[in-house]
Amino acid sequence: MSVAPMERVKAIQAQLASSTDLNPIVELMEIARSLHAEIVDVPEKQVLKALTLAIRVLSQSFVAMCSSSTLDISHVNESGFLLENESGNDSHAQVSRWMAQQWNSFLLLVHEQLLLSPVSPVRLAALEVSMSLEVAACESLSCDAGKWSTTPFRVLVNTLLNRSVAEDVVDAMAESYLEIYDDVRYEFCKEAARILRKIPDTSSRYAHVRSHVRTFLVRITAIPTEDDHLNNFLVPHLSKAPKRKKVKASQKLKFGEDGEGSEEDEDMKEAMSLVQNDQDSEDENADIETSRNRRARRSKTLRELMHGLAAQRQAFASAWLTLLLPATQRSSDGSLKIVGGPLSLAETHDTLLRLHAQILPHLPKPTMLHDFLVDCLDTRGTTALLALNGLYTLIISHNLDYPAFYTRLYGLLDASVMHTKYRSRFMRMLDTFLSSTHLPVAIVASFLKRLSRLSLRATPAAIVEIVPFIWNLLRRHPSCMQMIHREWNGDHLALGPTGIEDPFDPNEPNPLNTNALDSSLWEVAALGAYHLSLNQQQRTMPTGGDTHYLGTVTTFASILAEPFTQQKYNLEEFLDTTYGTLFDTEARKTLQHKERSRPKAPPAVASLDVTLNVPPMLPTKSATAEQATRRETRKRLRNYAFPTEESDTVGDVCTKLWRLS
Repeated sequence: MSVAPMERVKAIQAQLASSTDLNPIVELMEIARSLHAEIVDVPEKQVLKALTLAIRVLSQSFVAMCSSSTLDISHVNESGFLLENESGNDSHAQVSRWMAQQWNSFLLLVHEQLLLSPVSPVRLAALEVSMSLEVAACESLSCDAGKWSTTPFRVLVNTLLNRSVAEDVVDAMAESYLEIYDDVRYEFCKEAARILRKIPDTSSRYAHVRSHVRTFLVRITAIPTEDDHLNNFLVPHLSKAPKRKKVKASQKLKFGEDGEGSEEDEDMKEAMSLVQNDQDSEDENADIETSRNRRARRSKTLRELMHGLAAQRQAFASAWLTLLLPATQRSSDGSLKIVGGPLSLAETHDTLLRLHAQILPHLPKPTMLHDFLVDCLDTRGTTALLALNGLYTLIISHNLDYPAFYTRLYGLLDASVMHTKYRSRFMRMLDTFLSSTHLPVAIVASFLKRLSRLSLRATPAAIVEIVPFIWNLLRRHPSCMQMIHREWNGDHLALGPTGIEDPFDPNEPNPLNTNALDSSLWEVAALGAYHLSLNQQQRTMPTGGDTHYLGTVTTFASILAEPFTQQKYNLEEFLDTTYGTLFDTEARKTLQHKERSRPKAPPAVASLDVTLNVPPMLPTKSATAEQATRRETRKRLRNYAFPTEESDTVGDVCTKLWRLS
């Protein structure tokens, strides 16, 4: 690849730096477009360097125009592009129109082509250029009250939310800007809410917009919780905190005739009314603002809002509420329309998983999500299970009144709940809901009976969680002990199939009317507790039937037939059990077999007795008794080590002799 493009870009850069002529900008943008088209087809390092340099030179040129107030960016259309001044034909008006055209052309190049480029360095460079232009535009509009430029930020947000951008752009935007800069996060949430309100219907045609908004919102985790946390701003003139009026203690505790609270509550209400007014101003048939809202709009500047915790939280809440709560609006022709729409099943589950910890604590009024959680609870299945955590947070922390809660919770205990991957999460929540000792015993008995019935069709991993859960409930509510101590014709723990007809009504939706307290936990007895009960009573144990195919489950279920001496079982030790953990437990077991008594086999060679008396030496042998004894001992040792058998071949004998030598 020739280096001519790089030399050409450097020549234009020198020309722009040495003169006030801005016409080379047009040529440089054409070069950038051609280089981008070339790098998409044949990516080369030299072309990438030339394209990156061209983008940065153009960015510096427009930043210089904003700094010198040569470019007027105060007039912006709804899409975030500059409006061209059509009035006037003098040279100043013509130059102003030409510069607005070049600004808009550069925004199209950056956001419609470079930001969506298949080359990662080009995409990241386009995002950086867009944010640098935003800083320059905001600084050119700076005033004592603070200004945020709609261009090019609105063009950037429209591209991010309406188009499918690469994952590295999402990461860079979230980690480098939304998580760091308070002003960028504030304005992004407002723009996201505005885009969601512009969606004309709830059809799947706009599902990708809602999905992209949720993708960015879940990446916002650094939500300020104190005023001191608002300390990092991208735009320099917005970073200076406004002077706060000192409020006397008597004024903070002063209540008006209408029951309004302290000054901090008033700031929260004013911020909420401001955001609501921003939403209503975009609707042609919005209601007329009250005098109080007008005073709030006049008294609060942008800088004061960005440095106020109430406005920051409300902007965050506005984006989430607009996403999760479809609203009904009146169109221009007078008809009603629903804006917003549902998320996909996977996105709804992911949102519910984050709701109680990442979203609800930062909403000024969390109870506004009550309808969303109730709708999720009505869908049953996994969605209903995940909605329990958020609903519980609203009930406990925000005084939400939810009637017939235990009836709805009892209805969630169906056959599928023990086979979902969120089973452990549901069991934790269920343990929390049933932790009170003031619950009616009939409700507790119904949950005990329903869990026991589900254990017959549950996986071994789920049974390991159900058994200690039942044990803890029985220990916590002694009135339910009769369900395991009931006897029918001498038959403990087995009232049901082998006794009389079970009085429990599994089809009754109200847990107060199931007659579970008159029944027994024979389902758990079928897992192995019944066998151990008979064994402890020294009665004849029947063969087969009341055991589980996995010995671990049978042994574990037997704790219900033992004395309840332990205070409670730590449920966390049994949750998150899977087939993998059960297999590892079985594999680590050491099988101990009793050794059968059998006679030990005699040794192959008799033991050597070297203490035997040596026979008397022959008279012809000239040797002492001590020498004769040593010779006989060596001979016996040799025979002990290498006994000669009749089956030995000549070769074997020779081998032994060779070893002896």
